[in-house]
Amino acid sequence: MMKSPISYVVAILLVAGCGPRATDDAHDDHDHAAHDGHDEHGHDEHGHDAEAHAEEIPRGPHGGRLFTAPGAQVELSIDEGDGRPTFLAHVSDDAGKPLPIEAKAFSVELERFGGRRETLAFRAEGDAFRSEGLVVEPHSFRATVRLAGGAGGGAPHEWNYEQVEFRATLHADGVASAGIEAGVAGPREIDVAIESPGEVLLDGERVLQVRPRFPGVVRSLARRLGDRVKTGETLAIVQSNESLEDYEVVAAQSGVVISRDVAIGESVHDDTILYTVADFSRVWVDFAIYPQHLDAIRRGQPVTIIAASRPDLVATGTVDYVGPLLEQDTRVSYGRVVLANPDERWQPGLFVTARVLVDRAKAAVAVPEEAILRSKFGPAVFRAQGATFELQPVVPGRSDGAFTEILEGLEAGASIATANVFVLKAELGKSEAKHDH
Repeated sequence: MMKSPISYVVAILLVAGCGPRATDDAHDDHDHAAHDGHDEHGHDEHGHDAEAHAEEIPRGPHGGRLFTAPGAQVELSIDEGDGRPTFLAHVSDDAGKPLPIEAKAFSVELERFGGRRETLAFRAEGDAFRSEGLVVEPHSFRATVRLAGGAGGGAPHEWNYEQVEFRATLHADGVASAGIEAGVAGPREIDVAIESPGEVLLDGERVLQVRPRFPGVVRSLARRLGDRVKTGETLAIVQSNESLEDYEVVAAQSGVVISRDVAIGESVHDDTILYTVADFSRVWVDFAIYPQHLDAIRRGQPVTIIAASRPDLVATGTVDYVGPLLEQDTRVSYGRVVLANPDERWQPGLFVTARVLVDRAKAAVAVPEEAILRSKFGPAVFRAQGATFELQPVVPGRSDGAFTEILEGLEAGASIATANVFVLKAELGKSEAKHDH
């Protein structure tokens, strides 16, 4: 294919310490979708001062970037009128009259950061051509614009231009000193879990209410609140009303006295509670199950219990019970984990988070959770190539807290920054560059 004698190459370099860079939280309220489709400034400038360019970018009557050659000219812009960025091209002759060409005669090839390539085909739309595929963010690429000959189009033409945004280049020693690490996105098993609030409770099967065998009068009480007792130990002496003889009331299980409900000299009946003794070596953890999760949570599923006030206090167990009904007032059911508590760190009344593992999914692309940051485009990662990094918007999917599935925006094998990405975000934010379209 013959190249036009006129070829425009515009390089907008965004490197640490020079050139505009953008995407800190100060611009998160920018309306990224509010454009009229024919921005007179053009997307490729991204708000940069025209005086900063070595030469002014030629513009067409619709405000797009203008490429010219003998007998043909192309005006190309990025239209985001509906929030879905596409290329809009007007192809005309030297006098500005639309050329009678087919849509397939026009195409744009994009070379992205890291050598990724994509070719966008076009379809006719009125007197213009619109790309069939989206021009996804970031709008950072080297573009090759091709116009085939024939059908009034004359000789074939090719133009090139480049625009770079949301990119930072650091010195190699700066990358190391900042603790920035690179890794590779790829397939991984993701543990799909449901988190729910819960509370540690006494094991109802290990709470003993100590009662006298016969009605009588309490002659002595051997244990106080908080005392530990062992099975068979005497807790009280009661004088029987019938025989007037004293008899011992003993503990039927080991545990801790959590209540003493009578006093010496008090008359008691055979249903009077003298003591309550609880065994703390095993506790229950009850957690909420909301209606939308009823079908997902079942007995036997692994559960991780995390103390709300102590994130370092963690235990594992399984779902032992799932309530079959929703409570009348809250419309919430509950699940239960029976938790071993030999050191008695899990005190009844402690609030917890129960993380129930409901599925293990195979993600085609996953990245470490710490690689994802918040940007003006939403969730994003940084692609990495040596000491150069470029922001890449992504659509996250399922997460297990350590790794997150990426549904869109990243391919398996992509090199990304995996640690201390906030340093790169700060580098972009230093320039306070705009992202005008």
